[in-house]
Amino acid sequence: MYDVIVVGGRCAGAATAMLLARQGHKVLIVDQAQLPSDVRLSTHLIWHAGVDLLQKWGVLDAVVATNCPLLTGFSLDMGELVLRGKPPGSQAEAALAPRRLALDKVLLDAALAAGAELRQGVTFEDVIREGERVTGIRGRLQDGSVFTAHAKVVVGADGTHSRLARAVGAQAYNESTKEAGSFNLYSYFTGVKLDGVEFYSRPERMIYAWETNDGRSVIGVIQPGNAPRPARQETQDYFFQTLDTLTPGLAARVKAGQRDDDWLSGAIGTFCRQAAGAGWCLVGDAGVTMDPITAAGITNALRDAELAAGLIHEGLSTPQGVDAALAAYQARRDAVSVPLLGFAQEMAKLAPPTEDIIKLFMALAGNQKQIDRYYGLFGQTVTPAEFFDPANMAEIFAAA
Repeated sequence: MYDVIVVGGRCAGAATAMLLARQGHKVLIVDQAQLPSDVRLSTHLIWHAGVDLLQKWGVLDAVVATNCPLLTGFSLDMGELVLRGKPPGSQAEAALAPRRLALDKVLLDAALAAGAELRQGVTFEDVIREGERVTGIRGRLQDGSVFTAHAKVVVGADGTHSRLARAVGAQAYNESTKEAGSFNLYSYFTGVKLDGVEFYSRPERMIYAWETNDGRSVIGVIQPGNAPRPARQETQDYFFQTLDTLTPGLAARVKAGQRDDDWLSGAIGTFCRQAAGAGWCLVGDAGVTMDPITAAGITNALRDAELAAGLIHEGLSTPQGVDAALAAYQARRDAVSVPLLGFAQEMAKLAPPTEDIIKLFMALAGNQKQIDRYYGLFGQTVTPAEFFDPANMAEIFAAA
């Protein structure tokens, strides 16, 4: 019998397990993979709110020590207007883009150091119930034998296609199809000189570039999910033609370097899922999957891990119990996640800017305080409700 079983040992699951194990709870992590292992279709960016959590948990130095630089410069190039700034209200005052092999290992090592147990090669099949309440999991080991474990609460941290979410019947809402979202194409390059985090907004395209571990950079092109996609054999020509046409300066810097990995691409549907039920809860992409255009996924996962772990600890430590504590989880998660999900879904359309949006960006020019607050939308230090509040809009236009 465990206090908590965490299904999935990557960043969301490892962080949840680490925080609970540090509180003295008996935690088991199970994963089908041999961890750590790389994750495809991750651009790795952790925004300021996420980096602040890593610092709070005492693991930021270990992530930086994987030869991953802190990112302190941010620019949004819209052609005739370039906005440079940084999100306000951050303790670390930086973003970070570690490869998942590096980040997940740091968090998993910290969880194991805190006393969590890890069982790898476990394919989750179903939950175990007593009445309506989840009390454990059942799965298969690599040799085909049955694996079972019991706990007071089971945490699903097994990603967008969460098997645990399906097993408990977690309902999805605020859904958007992958055709309505963005299509992301990127690869890794060495020898490319970058100025922090670079975004380029162009008609129906978003181009991005930032440094990850060991002097490598992740550079990509985002287009609407319903737009024609290049054939596999045409990927490189499409990528460089897009950069040559839309961002010739960046194209020249990229060509001065060298691509050293495969081309990666994909699109995903986005949604929220029911966050918790009797004996279970979801964290990370299992609970909320956002369009990658805002690069919010890892930051969301770390934030939800802290929220869920705090509520589980409260429930395990008080007579009211875990289910009563987790009753507050969905409302608290969604208060932050739903506005961010809607913001990302709207951005992912890559629709031509409206006249009001053009006026807003023109008004932001030269207003450093409000440019920084706009970056705070992505850094998750400023909420959409705060930035787009009518009073704040009035202040922006009055200053302009």
